[in-house]
Amino acid sequence: MIHADDNGETHFGVKNITEREVPFGPPPNPTGQMGDFGAVETMFVFSVPAGTDVPAHNAPQPYIAMILSGEGEVVTSDGEARRFHPGEILFCNDLTGKGHVTRAITDLMVAFVNRAKF
Repeated sequence: MIHADDNGETHFGVKNITEREVPFGPPPNPTGQMGDFGAVETMFVFSVPAGTDVPAHNAPQPYIAMILSGEGEVVTSDGEARRFHPGEILFCNDLTGKGHVTRAITDLMVAFVNRAKF
């Protein structure tokens, strides 16, 4: 999760999502873990070519970024950089503060899921 502190610095943090065991598919119903992210307002897929740098910006609203393909890097204003790969999820909730920088290390495709709040 990316969030802003009271001084406007953005940081990575942890957002725990409660999971529960649920049946998956038809009988004999193997089970799997399901995390409920809540109601979704909108979803869109965004593709950017390798080498794209998006300058510091805030999340326009709380959203979940799901990496579909490629490798991206996010840098928070406190200087911490993290790389994200297919299958990884990032909660973006830095609606205020100094924002974060996003870089496409390779061609990158991300699904953005907008929520009212986390």
